[in-house]
Parts: sequence; structure tokens; C-alpha cells
Amino acid sequence: MFACLLIPDFPVQAALLLEPMDTRGAVRRSPIAVLDGPANLLRVVAVNDAGRNAGVKVGMTKLQVETCDGVFLRKRVAANEESAQGALLDCAARFSPRIESTCPGTVILDLAGTDKLLGSPEKTSCKIAVCARQAGFHLRVAIAANPDTALYAARGFSGITVIPAGYEADRLAPLRIGILSTTPELLEVLEGWGIHTFGSLAALPAIALVERLGQEGLRLQKLASGQVCRPLLTVESLPNFVESHEFDDPVETLESLAFILNRLLHQVGVRLASHSLATKELRLTLDLEVRQIQNGKDREQYRHEWKLPVPTQDSRMLFTLVRLELERNTFSAPIKKLTIDAVPIKPRMAQGNLFAPPTPEAERLEITLARIRGVVGSTDPEGIICVGAPRPSAVVPSIALRIFRPAIETSVELNGETPHFVRLWKKYRRVLAASGPWCSSGNWWNATVWSREEWDVALKTFEGIGCYRIYLDRIKKQWFVEGVFD
Repeated sequence: MFACLLIPDFPVQAALLLEPMDTRGAVRRSPIAVLDGPANLLRVVAVNDAGRNAGVKVGMTKLQVETCDGVFLRKRVAANEESAQGALLDCAARFSPRIESTCPGTVILDLAGTDKLLGSPEKTSCKIAVCARQAGFHLRVAIAANPDTALYAARGFSGITVIPAGYEADRLAPLRIGILSTTPELLEVLEGWGIHTFGSLAALPAIALVERLGQEGLRLQKLASGQVCRPLLTVESLPNFVESHEFDDPVETLESLAFILNRLLHQVGVRLASHSLATKELRLTLDLEVRQIQNGKDREQYRHEWKLPVPTQDSRMLFTLVRLELERNTFSAPIKKLTIDAVPIKPRMAQGNLFAPPTPEAERLEITLARIRGVVGSTDPEGIICVGAPRPSAVVPSIALRIFRPAIETSVELNGETPHFVRLWKKYRRVLAASGPWCSSGNWWNATVWSREEWDVALKTFEGIGCYRIYLDRIKKQWFVEGVFD
């Protein structure tokens, strides 16, 4: 079985994704028209059901639409529709790994082998509709035995449609032939013959149809009968987690910018979570309205990049980071376009510790560092990073332990309980000074049994006096040289 997910009035629903969650429902029920074209000749390219009931039609000019009361006007933005298509693909990916991006606002997925996981086709379609509603879409869902039957059922029937195998021709029969993917000239010919529905097209004699319309007519008849079975052109590549918004009127205030920014980051977080991914690198691009040349450099765009300490899906934390950075900057021109790009990465899996004290969350620490940068800046007068990194010390450490990996087996002669001679590089070296022992154990629940005894010793070698760390493994009953101090 195949499922088709279709967003009716796709440009309208894509534009609604940027509406606030608390007012989106009220706006959706109002008449909405999406405009596209040159600024002096904007025309309606999409309208919702409420708009059609108000008298708005596709092709009307902006001036004609403004004569209708209460119609919300939105300008068509290609980036918003690409983002909406990506969100639709993300929704479909929750139910099947084999997905076809058929056309803007429409995807088809293969449900083979998912019945035990998702249940019957009716239950599956309901789950898909609920998932899409959470993403902000009102879908038509159709399930059938082949992709094209599901596609045309979704185009022709509202709500949820399930067509059992063998009943394709009967269920598709009442659909209008205008939804078929073919040329307007061919549809005009069929209309002239009195063929208005799928059923009447399927009832035509096949040989006579081929003689008059060729193979294209036979293909349309098979589509109308639900007899075409083709493979899906699946989407294999990982989607880009890029969200953008172009303002109708350039914005100058942080409040206007933050409203859209919050929505875009929320969409990025939802898409990352749907793919079980996170991001560790976030890029912000602001397109300014006016091009200015300063010192020979193009200042039309502002860019900033965040490299996070740990992967995250938290859109609120990302919004706080971006907002704090924008508060530190002033722009010489209004902002025309906003773009967010999140680099996907697998999320971090961390095991908590029952016995260690809790440490600050990495996300909160990053926000704290961003607030500090807003006060003191990111670098000092010499250009050295002064926030988020330890300050280099002017004093060079006087001693460090260089670990031998693996530790060197040795033998030790004792004077009482203190090392007296240590065999090192095939010779016994006299111990000039010894400090220890320091006992430790790998069994924290039993502190009375020590498995390791450490000593720091000074040995006389052919290069002079050297300081070494040796230890006794009481379980193996073997001495080792662990490292040298230098």
C-alpha cells in the first residue's frame, strides 16, 4: 500500500507556518489570499476555502482583492514553501523510509512492511494526519495499492480516503478529469467529447482511444482506472536544515526580528527531532536592504556562526544565543531577509553519575558565556579570546608526569617497606629519595583492601638524577614504572 500526503492550498498553508501559534487557528479560518508577481502587478496565485467563499479567485489583482472585506493578504515566498515541503517530508519520514517528493505540497510514501508497526491503513492514515496537524498542516491523506491512485484520490477527496486493492476504478470513477496531469489541450478534447469524470474516461474503448489520442490517451485511461503501478522516485539525501524568511517591509527593531527568528528556530528544532538529529553548529545570515561599501568590502550581509560545546535540539537555547548576539550589534541598514542554517549531527548520549555532584548543563553554561561576552566583549585589546577559555599562565609549570603506555614491568628491592633499588633499563638503580606510599583501590565499596601502592622515587641514572613514579599491583604482585617527571 502507498499513502499520499497532500496539502491543499499549499502556498497558503506555507505562509501560515510563520503565524504565531496562538493566532494561527483564527487566521486559518479567515479568508487568505497569496500574491505573487511584479510589485506593480501582484496577482492571486492561491486562496483558501474561506477566501473562495468571500469571492476571491486565482488570477485577481491586488486591487480587486482589496475590494473584498476581511481578506488577509500574504506575499508568496519561495523559501517558505521550500521549508514547508521539507517539514512535510520530515513528517512522512516518521512513517516510512521510502518517500517520494512528488510535487510542491505532495509526497507519497511506501507503507510496505509497516502494518505490524502502524496498524491498519485506517489507523495509519489517522496517525499521519495527527502528526501533520502537530507540524501545522491540514492534510488530505489517501491510501491505495499504487502511488497514482493514492495521488488522485488525495487530489479529489477531502479528509482521509482508503481504497482497498481491486476497488480503484469504482472509487475513482466520480472524480473530475481536470485533476489529471496532462496538457490543457488534451483535457479540452475530452471535455468536448462529453468526458467529465474518471469513470467515463475508463469506459471508453482502448483501441479507439489510442487511434485518436495516442499513447497519452491510453495512459490517462489507465490512471483513471487505477491500473498504473510505478516505482517511487525516493528521496535519499539528508535534508538541509535551512529556514529563511523575507520581510515584506524591512525591519529595524530587534522585537520584529526576534518574532520571526523564534519561529524559524522552532521549525529547525522540530525537523531535527523528527530525524533523531541535533545540531552543534548554527549559522545566521541577515541580508540588509542597502548595499554599503566600506574599506573595499561588501557589507550587504551580516553573518555569524556558533559552534556549540554539545549537540542540541533545544530551540529556546538557540534563540537565546542568537538574541544575545544581535543585542550586541547595530546595523546601518534595515534587515530584508533572515536565514538560519543548522548543521545536523547525531545527538549526544551521556550516562549520568549517581555519586558525582551535578554539574551545570552545557547549554546553560553557553548562555552564561554569551551574556558575559555581551558585557566584556569576546576578545581583549590584543585580540586574544577572553571568554570561554582559560587564561594562559605566565609561569611555566615546573614539573609534569610523562606517562609510559604501557607501564614498564620492573623489580624492586626493599629496605624494610621503602624501595631501595629499582631495576630500570636492565640495571638496578639506587633510590636516592622516596616518597610514599599512596594506596588506592578500584573497589569503592571496600576501602580496607588496597590494590595499588604508589611511590615517587629519585634514581641515579647515566643522565643524572631522575624522578620516577613506581607502583605495586597487589593483585598481580608485580612492580611497574608508571612514568617520569620532567
